[in-house]
Amino acid sequence: MHAARYRIPDEPRPTGLIRYAVDPLWPLLALMLSGNALGLAWFAFNSRALGSASAAREWAYIAASLIGCVLLALAIGWARQNGFLENSAIQYAALAFPALKLSLGYALYVSQSRSTELILHFGGELRNGAVGLLVCFVLARSVLDTLELPGLLSVALR
Repeated sequence: MHAARYRIPDEPRPTGLIRYAVDPLWPLLALMLSGNALGLAWFAFNSRALGSASAAREWAYIAASLIGCVLLALAIGWARQNGFLENSAIQYAALAFPALKLSLGYALYVSQSRSTELILHFGGELRNGAVGLLVCFVLARSVLDTLELPGLLSVALR
């Protein structure tokens, strides 16, 4: 007979990757210092490693960040082409990119913090993400800067 197990709705579901999970502060710092591609990839991996109960929401935030950057680029280009934005105003309009990336990155941080706190409260351990941040900042960032990406993809990932 299969015994029923009580499950708290926001309880993380530990996976085999839990040994690689880090505090979500580290992916947030990677997002700030190394760009959208590396930060969001780390958030996605960390969500899986933590077994986050809100993983679907976190994946939606990741998709919203990428799609939002593409839509912002299209909107700014359209507004410039149709004369709604002067060349001097483009730099101010471009501030929408880091605002979008950082706000959704912070939403990811808050979402993953809930699972992290529960794991730590019940005796779990997380890895130190400083080494991963250093790798993102030094090595991976230099590789991403040398890649020739199409315009909209470049805007979404950097």
